[in-house]
Amino acid sequence: MHCISGRKNEAASQAESNFLDRLTAFVNAVLAVMLVYSFLLEPVRVDGVSMEDTLFDNDRLIIRTLFYKPARGDVVVCRSDMLGELIIKRVIALGGQRVTIDYEEGVVTVDGEAIAEPYVKYHSFDDNGSFDTKYYDPERGVYEYEVPAGSVFLMGDNRNHSNDSRKFGAVSESDVVGKAVFRFYSERAKTGKIK
Repeated sequence: MHCISGRKNEAASQAESNFLDRLTAFVNAVLAVMLVYSFLLEPVRVDGVSMEDTLFDNDRLIIRTLFYKPARGDVVVCRSDMLGELIIKRVIALGGQRVTIDYEEGVVTVDGEAIAEPYVKYHSFDDNGSFDTKYYDPERGVYEYEVPAGSVFLMGDNRNHSNDSRKFGAVSESDVVGKAVFRFYSERAKTGKIK
């Protein structure tokens, strides 16, 4: 009987050890997910129509926050001192580049080259005062802006319904929170990678 009792104790001890190993693995996995979300990725919600038809009001996104340097064409989340909130826009130009917007032709150029913008909702612009008039020449219908070093020029994809760098100027790269990389919920569009 002593042998059987010893085997039972050994089996119980092994079961307890297996349970503790699984519990430790689970806790480590939860901590790893929390670490990733705290420092690498962050969920955000789109508020408004300025990025339609790329992003829609109430879409839920994941943004990459760590080790990110803005690049032209990226969809980014940034702090706006003027608006007092986080905003989501597309990077049109980087520090040192010159942005020209031809309101009559609906064309945006960076350093003299027209940029392809398949994501833009309307390729015409209303010159409805949604920009800083000191950079706008009404006779030519052209807005011109030199992006300061260490800054980015941002515009919404729904150009006629976007409060962006045309109104509040370039945004410091240090105010860019991260790049929108994945839509995980939407009432109006497919989930997946953001382009």
